[in-house]
Amino acid sequence: MKQVISENPIASTKTSPQPSRAFVGLSWKISTLSSLILLLVVTTFSVINYQSLLDSIEQQRETQYQRYAREVESLIGRSAENLHELIQIIPYLKGMENSLLAANPEQIYANFDRYWTLFQIQNDIEDVRFYDASESLLTSWSNFEANGYRDNLILEHVREVNSREQPATPMICVESCTQYTIEPLLINGTRVGVIAIGSSLIDVFLNFRRASGSDIGLFIKQRDNAYAPPSDTDMHIPEWNVRITALTDSKRNLAILNKVAKKHPDLENIGQGIQNKWNDRHHQIRLLPLHGIRASDQAQLVIITEVTDTVQAIKDSIWRIVIIGLIGLVLSEIILFSVLSRPLSRLKHLVSILPLLAGGGFGGFRSALASHQRKRLLEDEIDLLYDASLTLSHRLEKLEKQVAYRTKMLINQRDELSKEKDFIENLLDTAQVIVLTQDADGKIVMLNAYGEMLTRYSEQELQGRYFLELLAPDSEHYNLDAHMLEIRQGHRDQLRHEAVVLCKDDSKRHIAWLHSRLTWHAGEDPSMILSVGLDITEYKRVEGHLAWLADHDPLTNLYNRRRFSEELEQILSWAERYQHPGALLFFDLDRFKYINDTSGHQAGDALLKMVSDMLSRTIRTADISGRLGGDEFAVILPEITPEAAIEVAKKILNRLSETQLTLNGRTHNIAASIGIALFPEHGNNVHDLLAAADLAMYQAKETGRGTWHLFSNTDQARERVHTLVYWKEKIEYANLHDRYQLYLQPILSLHDKTIHHYEVLLRMRDEDGTIHSPAAFIPAAEHTGLIHKIDHMVLRKAVALASSINQEARRRIGLSINLSAHAFNDPELLPIISQTISSCGIDPTLLMFEITETAALDNLPGTRSLLRDLKKLGCGFVLDDFGVGFSSFYYLRELPVDAVKIDGSFIRNLASNPDDRILVSALCSVAKGFGKKITAEFVENQAILDMLESMDIDFAQGYHIGKPAPADNFFPTSKN
Repeated sequence: MKQVISENPIASTKTSPQPSRAFVGLSWKISTLSSLILLLVVTTFSVINYQSLLDSIEQQRETQYQRYAREVESLIGRSAENLHELIQIIPYLKGMENSLLAANPEQIYANFDRYWTLFQIQNDIEDVRFYDASESLLTSWSNFEANGYRDNLILEHVREVNSREQPATPMICVESCTQYTIEPLLINGTRVGVIAIGSSLIDVFLNFRRASGSDIGLFIKQRDNAYAPPSDTDMHIPEWNVRITALTDSKRNLAILNKVAKKHPDLENIGQGIQNKWNDRHHQIRLLPLHGIRASDQAQLVIITEVTDTVQAIKDSIWRIVIIGLIGLVLSEIILFSVLSRPLSRLKHLVSILPLLAGGGFGGFRSALASHQRKRLLEDEIDLLYDASLTLSHRLEKLEKQVAYRTKMLINQRDELSKEKDFIENLLDTAQVIVLTQDADGKIVMLNAYGEMLTRYSEQELQGRYFLELLAPDSEHYNLDAHMLEIRQGHRDQLRHEAVVLCKDDSKRHIAWLHSRLTWHAGEDPSMILSVGLDITEYKRVEGHLAWLADHDPLTNLYNRRRFSEELEQILSWAERYQHPGALLFFDLDRFKYINDTSGHQAGDALLKMVSDMLSRTIRTADISGRLGGDEFAVILPEITPEAAIEVAKKILNRLSETQLTLNGRTHNIAASIGIALFPEHGNNVHDLLAAADLAMYQAKETGRGTWHLFSNTDQARERVHTLVYWKEKIEYANLHDRYQLYLQPILSLHDKTIHHYEVLLRMRDEDGTIHSPAAFIPAAEHTGLIHKIDHMVLRKAVALASSINQEARRRIGLSINLSAHAFNDPELLPIISQTISSCGIDPTLLMFEITETAALDNLPGTRSLLRDLKKLGCGFVLDDFGVGFSSFYYLRELPVDAVKIDGSFIRNLASNPDDRILVSALCSVAKGFGKKITAEFVENQAILDMLESMDIDFAQGYHIGKPAPADNFFPTSKN
């Protein structure tokens, strides 16, 4: 590739001519912008001040309006009180008492008529009416024309007063508004009728004007049939459909109201108040509701207030603000312009000489810059810009000199990069991973040598093919094409996934891929992808094998107990749903222990494999078989009748009888006892069905070995009763006569080859001297509730034994004590342990308690609580049968145990079974990761012991270390 590099890139740069544009000086721009800002500020301030004044005045007007309303209400109230006082004296007028008691209209009229003129003149009374007790009008005096509407309104109030026996003060507006007071007439405590007396509002209006200084008027809404005197047309405002019945300064205010009505024909607009200008005077006009009338809009008061002085004050204030703001604006502009002229002149000179730098005239630039330099008393930004420009000229001059040197260096680096490229290509070819690149369409561009070797394709064969075509069609891609598209489009940077690659020779390889977006390549191809693949085929094979071991017995290849129980549970659910019966066969091999003892475990393993092969040839494809442990086997027969299940059992027995094992010159015949349980007849869950089949198997053994037995409820009841009664009597006898004995089995420390501690084992001595193991009597003790007494006895004996041993021994000897599954439900257990440790005076750290996974599973919360309490006392804890169930690791995390004891099923064949070595190594790794000590049981020979020492196991236990024996055999002075 040919490169053309300029000797002086900066000097050779040419600027293209720019189109001419209008020039406006920075000083004018700043002055104009600042003027606009100041003008905006002055305007905003003026508007805010004006609005503030308006709000203040509006608030004052609202306060004034409320005061006017209270004043009117107060004046009307005083008028009502005056009317009430007049009513109180009417019965005491001469002749009125007898005429009212007689309810005689002529006498009432004759007696009251002499006072009517006085009431009119002195009290401005307009109307007086007397009603009897039956609400009939007796007589009346009025200055109004007869009006049925007014009469009906007064009569309605009279009825209300009669019914409520309370006075009323209504306002009745017809041709004008009259304040009425209507009260019951009482003479000597006797109600003789009702009186209604009404007065004019003229005094109210006059008193209001004297008190407030504002004018007031009364609007009455014009009705179609309303009374309207012919001479009253001047007081009528047609736009509002109202008549003015009273108005102070009527001539001036009527002209104002007519003008306002033409501008605002809707009377509701006057309700909130409006301002009107008349004869160069400003007036505020607002309606005031009149209370005490039937309809709120029938009559209204209007208040007319002159606000000329207030409006003029607002105008004067705003003009002062505007004039002061404009003066400040002009002064600030003059000062700003004078301040900016000199600095902007210097800045303009600097801008004019800057093009010299682009042309390489660094010396001329510095000379021109120095010609306008001024004396510096106080530096400003222009001075800093001059200094920066001077420094820039020196820097640019130095950079120009460096360009030529770096051009030469780039040529050398190009040659070195070429060498590095060859090195990287060789590295990609030798790396033990597949390396390929994809273009924007997902097509393969490059493939390294290892990828060619693994896929059997050459790079030329794969170039242009899509990457997804390289994957096996039957593999699950999980939207891989969409994810790859996201990388090519830049929505994600990396993608990890596993896929099966179909090689050219039709072989398949499991590859773990990492796809990365090459961002450095974006200039040419923004979607270039680097794909790196790691061959994990062998890892997948090992992973699959481990998964298989989790569900299968490695010796017979049958399902183990856990997986078999899961399959049985699923089949039971399916059978219950679809009403399909089935059967479960449970059997173990007769005399299997004898074959193990006489010919060794190798013979036993071979026998178990032969049984497994026989089952696979005998049962149906849909049937499920499993090894439940030791020599115990089980077969699930779905969708089968009892007769057919019996035939399968017979076929298995026949095939076993035809099978012989010859090893080391000895020939062993194979026989079994088969128990048959039907589902759902004999159980609808795994536990009950296995128990029924197990019990049927023992019935078959009692009947005679090498036969079968179909479970029945009578067998179950008879067997259980016989067993429980038998062992309950023996347990009670042993408890009464102390027939229990503690055995000890030594546990060896693999670090210093010394006996570190002993496991305490319980035995029962029968009357004839027979020693029974716990497996014989513990189930019956648990069922009858005697297990707690046994636990308490074992704890007391074991703690006392530990105290006795450590008093005599020269070194500390610890004891590991087994607890039953029911110990964690016993509230008395912890107090007994604490009391016994205290009374024996033993160090609690010498005591450890063992618990099996089964016991922990039955009551995990209770187990956790008891363990924490025992840890507080200082005792240790061991998890027994570790590794048998998949919940072992969960218990390590949930329970505060100090050590684990690996189940003997993994240790017994450790020297000869590679799978057991893998599992034991994994169990040790997990236990060590949790910081737990490890004990291996069932160590039966030196080869197993040597292998355990290489696995970083802490303790060993088994017949090769020492068999269980009475405590006296190890410590003659101990008593148990």
